[in-house]
Amino acid sequence: MALIDVQNVTKVYNSTAVPVKAVSNLSMEIGKKEFTAIVGPSGSGKTTLMNMIGGLDSVTEGSIKIGEKEITGLKENDLIEYRLHHIGFVFQAYNLIPVLTAVENVEFIMVLRGYDKAERRDRAVELLKRVGLEDKLHVRPSKLSGGQQQRVAVARALAAKPEFVLADEPTANLDTASTDSLLSIMEELNEEHEMTFIFSTHDDRVIRRARRVVTLEDGMIKSDDWRNT
Repeated sequence: MALIDVQNVTKVYNSTAVPVKAVSNLSMEIGKKEFTAIVGPSGSGKTTLMNMIGGLDSVTEGSIKIGEKEITGLKENDLIEYRLHHIGFVFQAYNLIPVLTAVENVEFIMVLRGYDKAERRDRAVELLKRVGLEDKLHVRPSKLSGGQQQRVAVARALAAKPEFVLADEPTANLDTASTDSLLSIMEELNEEHEMTFIFSTHDDRVIRRARRVVTLEDGMIKSDDWRNT
């Protein structure tokens, strides 16, 4: 069974004078432990597709199933609950909470999940050590570099042990050294813990290290390439 099953999905935005079809009758499956990049030019539909898989955007037509759970018909409160328990997000803009320290940002998702205080602190510290930030536990985002903030965001995405991680342009603001470090961490987690990663990206550095590259054009799949890396 596929971890993610997208079937005949179309997304039309009606917020402009002329409706915009961002995704058109798209079908694809993503299996457990994939390390997949979704690529394409601006306007190709990759961010829209990611947002629909993550339950952040609604589907106009078609269906999306995560395991045996169809998410396309869920009400908003149910979607919020589903995202909380099943999906990790890494955003291009980091989306860290400014008034919280690095360790508190990583803990936050576990607070929402009801983790015991000692357990969530131990896991947050462990994850921040894993991403090389053991000396930045009590530092707020404004005092961290872009690469450091993104590593906190990755640790936060992994904190509640999601089924998969959606990373939207996660390296867009990072230099080469920070990008290589971040991707190596994700590859290790993918291999050692069978964590599934799905990237939306323009970044050749990400594309070169992906094991599957799905190229979108005009809201449709242009190519779907598997390769050994």
